[in-house]
Amino acid sequence: MSAGPGVPEEHHEVVIIGGGMAGLSCALECFDIQLDVIVLEMQGVVGGQVTEIPFHVRNVAAGVYDDEHPLPLALDRSVAILGDRARRSWPVDRADLAERWVQSAGRRLTAGTIVITTGVGLRRLPAAADGAFGGDVTYELGSDLDRFAGRPVVVIGGGDNATLDALALARAGSSVTLVHRSDHLGSRPDIAGQLRDDPHITELAGWDLDEVRGGDRLQEVVLVRPATGERRSVKASGLVVKVGKAPRTDLFRDQLEVDRSGAVVVDGALATSRPGVFAAGDVVAGAYWRIATAIGQGSLAARSVLRYLASAPR
Repeated sequence: MSAGPGVPEEHHEVVIIGGGMAGLSCALECFDIQLDVIVLEMQGVVGGQVTEIPFHVRNVAAGVYDDEHPLPLALDRSVAILGDRARRSWPVDRADLAERWVQSAGRRLTAGTIVITTGVGLRRLPAAADGAFGGDVTYELGSDLDRFAGRPVVVIGGGDNATLDALALARAGSSVTLVHRSDHLGSRPDIAGQLRDDPHITELAGWDLDEVRGGDRLQEVVLVRPATGERRSVKASGLVVKVGKAPRTDLFRDQLEVDRSGAVVVDGALATSRPGVFAAGDVVAGAYWRIATAIGQGSLAARSVLRYLASAPR
């Protein structure tokens, strides 16, 4: 199908959607084996979640990175090899996986193969808009820790990130209410033990967030127990939401097989249910969310792409 009048078109052997570690690893491998490759990244910087890591990285065999700066800098040096093949601030707003084209930055890019490496994003709660009440509602504690120190804070979530944030807030002098919908914490046993030993943390299991209330600033959080419909209010001047991450597949999930969470189902070669379309990294169903895994899958996807292109009819 034509892009229509006035819409510029271009064709590449490989179009990669997403410039995180999996996408960049795939792009560098494709470039190395002399495939015509383009990687489209919606943000102004590449690296995906690597740019958001607030702690040192020591589980990548290529080195130890003591804070958030050296790893992205090293990544930038690697990506420089791609030149203008790595297109920053090029969000994909339309895609047809059957016809193998995407639309980005007002252009249509057709492809011999497409590789989806869009990763995951924070799962949002409709009742809690990020930054609401002058910033009293947040999905990333990070630099806001000092802001919430000594204040009553509700943390939503029962995984490692939620419990670690609750502990950090308690150490900063906050009185913390940790709310999670499951009957049991999903965090590591050692972290859960620390949390339950902390007198500044109250755990409310089996509750969901229903609404937040306040004026210019947050005043209270309303919870609901799904099993009974019971509601209760908790006074709070801060709300931290940590309810996990969701695959970024809204643009594709009705065009290929995904699992219940929306993650892309692939075979051992990272091929999706759509011929000529592959996926790698955190967006893949059952993925182990680690930098090293994303790098390895990106490289594997490139080799699978090469085999597919070699066997495709000319």
